[in-house]
Amino acid sequence: MKHNILAIIPARGGSKGVPRKNIKLLDGKPLISYAIRAALDSGVIDKVIVSTEDEEIESIAEKFGAETVKRPLELAGDKVLTEPVMLDTLDQVKKTGFNPDYVCLIQCTSPFLTPEVIREAVSRVVDGSFDSCITIFKPDGYEFKWRKDKDGRFIPEHDPENRPRRQELDLPYHENGAFYITKADLFEKTKNRFGGNVARVAAVEMSEKDSLQIDSQYNFWLAEQIMKSNKNHGNQ
Repeated sequence: MKHNILAIIPARGGSKGVPRKNIKLLDGKPLISYAIRAALDSGVIDKVIVSTEDEEIESIAEKFGAETVKRPLELAGDKVLTEPVMLDTLDQVKKTGFNPDYVCLIQCTSPFLTPEVIREAVSRVVDGSFDSCITIFKPDGYEFKWRKDKDGRFIPEHDPENRPRRQELDLPYHENGAFYITKADLFEKTKNRFGGNVARVAAVEMSEKDSLQIDSQYNFWLAEQIMKSNKNHGNQ
């Protein structure tokens, strides 16, 4: 049975941490291009839509093969949540006659997301018994955490005299924000990218390196180093 699968890539023009982040060059290509190519090359996405209020981002996105929708300015602020942007995009796409069975979210900030991961995540929902699927990773290291109390004093989360060894810690998996897929009807009903029932959410594990999110100049530098290393080792 054929399913219609829509991928939404939010890409607003403003960015406080890194100006013009979504189209800043990474290894010679705009950051947004990596998300677009991963979606198109996966072979399982029927329509790739970039939601933006920015004409330059719109032009670049279309150059790399995506379609675009104009994001309302009230949804382009830095405090706007992702779900309203997705719902607006879905509504605009449905008005063109395309009615997706599944809605995916792909973040511009995850340049190491691969077509293989997308295919696996999609299959967990389309071919399995899950409503949604996310991407996760397990950190290689662990930092002992401290917090501030109400008086501004720093308090350790672990007893300093009885710190566990890393091997003894049950380290949690982290949601890396790279990719999400949800049944479209559930997404519209719950307005939640997880479909509203966490017991029916699958997960595909990525490496910590591939889970890197680009949110700062340092992240850009680190991503460049990873790409250079991949090329040197024939992994690009």
